[in-house]
Amino acid sequence: MSRHIPIIGRLDDGAGFGRASAVIGAMVLVLFWLSLGFDNGIERQFSSVPAAPAVDGGRVGSLLVAVLGPLGGGVLLLLLVQVVCWQRRTAERLRLKEVELTEQRDRLRRYVADLERIADVAAHDLQEPLRRMVSYSQLLASHDQAGCDDEVRDYVGHVVDGARRMRALVSGLREFVAVDSLPRTGEVSSAWVAMTVARQRLADKLADAGVTLVVDPLPEVEADPASLVEIFVQLLDNAARYRAPGRRPVVHVSVVRDGDMAKFQVCDNGMGIDPARVVRMFEIFYRPHGGDGRAAPGVGTGLAVVRRLVERLGGAVWVESENGVGSTFGFSLRLGLSLPDRGREDKAA
Repeated sequence: MSRHIPIIGRLDDGAGFGRASAVIGAMVLVLFWLSLGFDNGIERQFSSVPAAPAVDGGRVGSLLVAVLGPLGGGVLLLLLVQVVCWQRRTAERLRLKEVELTEQRDRLRRYVADLERIADVAAHDLQEPLRRMVSYSQLLASHDQAGCDDEVRDYVGHVVDGARRMRALVSGLREFVAVDSLPRTGEVSSAWVAMTVARQRLADKLADAGVTLVVDPLPEVEADPASLVEIFVQLLDNAARYRAPGRRPVVHVSVVRDGDMAKFQVCDNGMGIDPARVVRMFEIFYRPHGGDGRAAPGVGTGLAVVRRLVERLGGAVWVESENGVGSTFGFSLRLGLSLPDRGREDKAA
């Protein structure tokens, strides 16, 4: 049983086409050499043989060229046809891939839009029933419970705590979804002003936690003011929330320049994070567990909002932490103007 052994290979792939081109090119070169130098080659080859009959080399060369010339033209034509066919097949494959990618992008856009609509509707529609649940649970908890035993009071307390947590989750979800509604103006904003606004917004919370806030000179960056304020609010709130017990919290806000980017750092001396959990810190609803196995306080939306805001502005986020020592949350944004000439400010909030 005979088998077909391919010599050149398929011409519709890169390797086969390359081998075919090499073979055909070699044939063309041989034909070209024959057409130019056959006469001189024949004369030099046989001029030293006196007894040989005279052969008209020019006539033989002309005959070979006349025979092989059309063959060379046919080879060139075959090569051209193969090139055109290969280009057409490649173009068709690329077109099909482009159509497939376009369909996948459209499906992904629809999927993301549906998720955002679901999240937005759920966040808005859940607000009112949760508000009522919290209000009535608080009324029930504060009502005269002389006739209730300790077990009933515990049940009421669990209801109040659960309602408050659910309300906080919905509020965080609304903040996360609302990122897309912020304007994309491409303007330059002062990070110093944004930090001032964020500090004022959190003044009571920072004061209650006894936070000492240290702010270095901050530059202007390419970001809208609302987004920049929200980034600082979430990072400062996170630092105040996860402070270490028995240690006065200190938060240091600084920035370094890296080319045309400003790298901000919000460093605290708080609880710190287990290194194995650092990579998940910017996931929505993620709360790392402490050494006692319990989840950290909060609902886990603040850092996810920071990540979404920063990436929307063309930057990146990161975190470095040592458990029990503190954490440094960083983000980068494109610089606007030069660093402002402001001194360092130390303030106990």
